[in-house]
Amino acid sequence: MSEKNITLKELIQDIDYRLAHLEDITADSRKIMMKLVKQGNTIVEYLKDCEFEISEELPELPPSIMERDEKRRRGDIKHIKELIDEFMDKQQDLKEFEEELKKNKDKLTPGQIGES
Repeated sequence: MSEKNITLKELIQDIDYRLAHLEDITADSRKIMMKLVKQGNTIVEYLKDCEFEISEELPELPPSIMERDEKRRRGDIKHIKELIDEFMDKQQDLKEFEEELKKNKDKLTPGQIGES
């Protein structure tokens, strides 16, 4: 890294240049903010003049779509019930297996493979 002899005057001029640049940026930002506020006010005024009807009723779907969705929903519920039943059966089998292991713990040798 080469050293430069920078005078105090040059440092002050550099600082002055940077401050002027920051002032310009701030003035530009202020102009943009004012434009955005004006646009926001224009939108608010426009929306005040608009009248919207909000209905709490859902639009009616054609019967074919409603029936299809109902059949799919019933099928999904049936599938979920089957999965839960299967899980519960396997959980019961696992509990029985654990109890069997506890009973025969003294007969088991780790690493030994026997006949099934």
